[in-house]
Amino acid sequence: MSCRGCRGQSEIEIASGTASAAKPTSGISWPKVVGGELTDDLAAFSPAEVSQLVEFLEAKLGTHSARKAYRDQHARRQPIACGVQIISGHSCSYACRYCYIQDWYPFIEPTPTELSGHEVLLSLLYNPNWIPSRDFIILGDVCDPFHPNLEVRTMEYVRAAVPLGSPIQFSTKSGISRPTCEQLGQWSRTFQCPINALVTITTLKHVEDMEPSAPSVETRLDTVRALSAAGLSVFVFMRPLLPGSCDYLEVLQAAKSSGAEGVVVGSLRVSRKIYRRLRQSKTVDIESIDRQLQDKGIEPSQLTEEQVDIQDEPLRAAVMSQASALGLQAVRRACCANAFGAQMPCRKARCLMREVISW
Repeated sequence: MSCRGCRGQSEIEIASGTASAAKPTSGISWPKVVGGELTDDLAAFSPAEVSQLVEFLEAKLGTHSARKAYRDQHARRQPIACGVQIISGHSCSYACRYCYIQDWYPFIEPTPTELSGHEVLLSLLYNPNWIPSRDFIILGDVCDPFHPNLEVRTMEYVRAAVPLGSPIQFSTKSGISRPTCEQLGQWSRTFQCPINALVTITTLKHVEDMEPSAPSVETRLDTVRALSAAGLSVFVFMRPLLPGSCDYLEVLQAAKSSGAEGVVVGSLRVSRKIYRRLRQSKTVDIESIDRQLQDKGIEPSQLTEEQVDIQDEPLRAAVMSQASALGLQAVRRACCANAFGAQMPCRKARCLMREVISW
């Protein structure tokens, strides 16, 4: 495995298109369909340039690491609407009542993923379902990427991925220091890579009931302030909306005053384990959840590990209306926040932000 003509040049130079190495034969093109959606011409890098970067990384890492990257899940994951997930760790110790992670992992201290930054970058580039520089990257699918146990690995992954220019999004409840936020902002500007942060705040009044082990809301608002001051796009992640929790206006006002530019108003997912925890809450209107389940033909006793979306549309409409009145960009999906920050629609043909984004 070798990258002919690349000696003395960094993978950053290659990825950013400034390398002088001879490029592979032209005529290679991206597939017409990726992840079930038609492709477009928004990719900044050609397949030939990406092929060159792959060869360079293979030579840099060696056969063992290249094989590890090729066999890793990142090389074959199907992107979701929000993008392709980079998994920097597994599990979470915050143990929020509504969290869906426990359906896959126990609520324990998370552990970092084994792949190095360059290995996960190579694994991503092997993935035929994802187009570098066009398709989005997300962190936070099965962990909090800025949990103290995972922050170092997450920053390593972000540093490896930013030269691609693919819009990056992460979601967190953790406190992120100002130096770390400033580093993220610097990488975003240096590599012209949009980074969108989602900071989860579902309630102010009922945190001890719903999120007893998570960092405080004030810690999260400090994170919003620091990320915003660093020049990043920051949305408050109001996911899930909690039936019975009526302090959403206070959440939106706190988000606005802390520097957030928008809010993601997301739905609740319910499985057997999640429902059992929510029943123990003093905050959640469990009867409202029961009615919505029954409207779907599901009795609460019939719930399994399969997660069911609870779409409380009247509540969602009220939250989005209040957010807009405060001057916050209100969206329904995480990928819409990433699209807004990047000023580029997501892969979905019916991306809700296509008509909002000004070109």
